[in-house]
Amino acid sequence: MIKTARRTTRGFTLVELLVVIAIVAILAAVVVLIINPLELTRRGRDAARLSDLSNLQNAINVAVQEATNSGSAILCNGGTYPCTFKSSPLGASTRLADGTGWVSVNLGGQKSVSVPTLPVDPTNDTTFHYTYCADNDAWEINAVLESDQQKPKMAADGGDENATDTTGRYEVGSNLTLINASGTPCPF
Repeated sequence: MIKTARRTTRGFTLVELLVVIAIVAILAAVVVLIINPLELTRRGRDAARLSDLSNLQNAINVAVQEATNSGSAILCNGGTYPCTFKSSPLGASTRLADGTGWVSVNLGGQKSVSVPTLPVDPTNDTTFHYTYCADNDAWEINAVLESDQQKPKMAADGGDENATDTTGRYEVGSNLTLINASGTPCPF
């Protein structure tokens, strides 16, 4: 009599599968906690804000230096002082760089400055937006930073707003006291 070898196939048991799924879930949760994708998204938006404000600061400074008359005449595009504008709510003309947008400096008519359209805040809502103000021969642009890594910059920018109160803003410009909560000269 010839005996044939018996073949048995063995799969994973339900308990083994549940243990593996639990280990994978725990590892995924630890990775998400370590990476913190929401904070990374906030950091990306803050990087765009800081870049926008730096570029605008350089463009306005060059435009003021190149002005044929006084630099103060171009800060409110020939209008009355003080002038203040916000990038939100976003209208069709808000991004124009000809002095009629939310920055009241004609950046399109300058020789050394090339700003085809004005940047807007990545979120651009009632909380996160850019604010511009000019008064006589000084100007200021503000933005609110949202990432935990960048928030300390709001208190260390040299302006009158700080990150410890609810109205803290990151400030750039030639006079960092123009935009303030007290209402003078440029209330936000």
